[in-house]
Amino acid sequence: MKLKKENIIPTATPGTVRIPKLKKGVDGKLLFSKTSSHPLSIEIIYSDKSLGTYETNSFNEIILLFFKKLAKFNNSYINDVDEKLEKLEKIYLVDKYFVNEQLSKVENSQNKEIEKQNIIQNFTSYPLEYSDSEVNDIIGLIEKQNIIRRTLDEYSLLMKDLASSIGINVNTLRSQASKNEVTTQTKRAIELYIENIQLKKELEKYKNNK
Repeated sequence: MKLKKENIIPTATPGTVRIPKLKKGVDGKLLFSKTSSHPLSIEIIYSDKSLGTYETNSFNEIILLFFKKLAKFNNSYINDVDEKLEKLEKIYLVDKYFVNEQLSKVENSQNKEIEKQNIIQNFTSYPLEYSDSEVNDIIGLIEKQNIIRRTLDEYSLLMKDLASSIGINVNTLRSQASKNEVTTQTKRAIELYIENIQLKKELEKYKNNK
């Protein structure tokens, strides 16, 4: 059986890191997967599709670089990425030379492979897995969306269905969403629509618990 050749990109830079088109829903998981080739070699996987394997000086470095480029690609908020990732950060940082030094110390150990794996696993700062909602939150896409787009995404609605539900012409609603010019009337109509959905859910929950 022929093994699949690993697509290794020597250095992670803004020019080499590949950025995906964001998907909606539970399939949009982002994963930074450690590889066996080097403690600081990492494969980026989005929605089960590999974006390549990269080498970097630290996991933080490539994760931050990726999210900043993703934010720029989606015309979102680049400046807030650092702050949002820092809130998820563990208390220690990753340094390539320090990791190499730790690995060299266990080279002659009887349990060398186990100790190496422990070192690789323990030197991580930012999380390596992100759900689609976490990705959108980190790059500020959720904040940037207007109430029409947020409602369509959150409740998996088509534009025509939302328009029909709130009694607004679909072309008018689509225009307001694309231009990001949502009128007060439209906003209030959507808020009432959402309130109604929530009330129905609460009523259904009450009935089921009786």
